[in-house]
Amino acid sequence: MDSTTRDSSSAEATAVPFTRGCLLYFYMVGTLVGGSFIIIGLIGNCISLIILGKERKKSSTIQALCLLAVADTCLLLASSLFPIVDTPWIQSSEKLYYAVFLYMFEMARICNQVSTLLTMILMWQRYVAVCLPHKAKQLCTVPIVNRIAVCSSVVALAFYLPNFFLYSITTTDDGFVDTVSNPIVRNKYFQVIYSVILTYLVSYIIPVVSLLYMSVAILRSLKSHDNNAASSANSQHARKDLTKSSIAIVVIYVICQSFQPIRRILMWVYDPFPRSASCGGEVFYFSYMPNLALIMNSSANFGIYILFARGFRRKLIAVLIRRNAVGPNDFTDSTTLSTQPGTSTGMVATGTGL
Repeated sequence: MDSTTRDSSSAEATAVPFTRGCLLYFYMVGTLVGGSFIIIGLIGNCISLIILGKERKKSSTIQALCLLAVADTCLLLASSLFPIVDTPWIQSSEKLYYAVFLYMFEMARICNQVSTLLTMILMWQRYVAVCLPHKAKQLCTVPIVNRIAVCSSVVALAFYLPNFFLYSITTTDDGFVDTVSNPIVRNKYFQVIYSVILTYLVSYIIPVVSLLYMSVAILRSLKSHDNNAASSANSQHARKDLTKSSIAIVVIYVICQSFQPIRRILMWVYDPFPRSASCGGEVFYFSYMPNLALIMNSSANFGIYILFARGFRRKLIAVLIRRNAVGPNDFTDSTTLSTQPGTSTGMVATGTGL
């Protein structure tokens, strides 16, 4: 996403021209697509908080969804300069330009890790409610979700803290602003152990494996309940909504998060990465994709609720037309946790929109 490059080894450090092709690509992908997703995501997450926030203290699943919406909103705010990062206004201040690229986007990655951990918490709550209903009363509680969420945020911040010290912003003898790789970047052990292995495990492999395992277990359990127990029409719809939403969340997460491990490898291969990601650099066209994918992931949940969750759609219509669309019976089903397999599934699917 960098649009300028400084070559401090040349006698005259000049900027690589921001070509028309680079400019068109940025405005199409960065400004139009990225900006649209940020605006839609912020509005969607705010509406989700309005709809779900009233019942967050009554259901651990709703609380997890609210926390997830907050984390996604923080990520979108941290990425708010992404649509204008290569505009003349940002480039006029080179230090601000590199600061956005090096530090603000790292904050977005921390928010993304928190969002990832909250997604795992949400799926774990579903897993317990559907597959381990006898433990639901002990494990599916709002205080437990809150404590795990706080711990997850601290862990994410601590894990990504070294990334703020990979590069330094300096001024060359010719007066140009440039980025310099710190010694830690050239440390092979740091690159292999932290930047590749640990980052892969924490940000991608462990979350993806966990989410896939819990999703498959939930689907199998729901199928078993359909075959072995007679259910009401509402609970059957709830199971179907849960199945569709779970698959959608996992698929979107896996696709969007796959760009980050690729980026980490490219940062190792192309050093310094900010220079290689500049206009005309080897990875310029790819450099927008990881951040754009994170933005899309943080904007997708609201659309998933609308597409697959009938209860959420009813409440959304109620908010938009300013009337109560949910009766007392539906309200009770959506916020009360039961240890029975059918009703616990209904709580997760109907009450939260999932």
